[in-house]
Amino acid sequence: MSNYTPAMVAKLQAAAPLNLETAKDLAADFGVSHRSVISKAKHLGLEYVKASPKARVAKGITKAELTDAIRQAVALPDRAGDLTKPELDVVLSNLK
Repeated sequence: MSNYTPAMVAKLQAAAPLNLETAKDLAADFGVSHRSVISKAKHLGLEYVKASPKARVAKGITKAELTDAIRQAVALPDRAGDLTKPELDVVLSNLK
């Protein structure tokens, strides 16, 4: 037994391709969850366009910035990447 009437299915097909916003709007109209709408659309073979993930924003100093600051503080040469073992030895000797 389906929670979707033929009229609901027709409205889903007319709205294709679906995205999250469209699914939420249809869900509000149908009285079901947006996940149910997305699942039904996929079951019917309709296209659903996923939202691209949001970029992460650093919440403070990043590891790369911290490594650069350490290199400058102990006069190590600039280069990309983590500190090497000899560079860590220099940092440790400066801390003593």
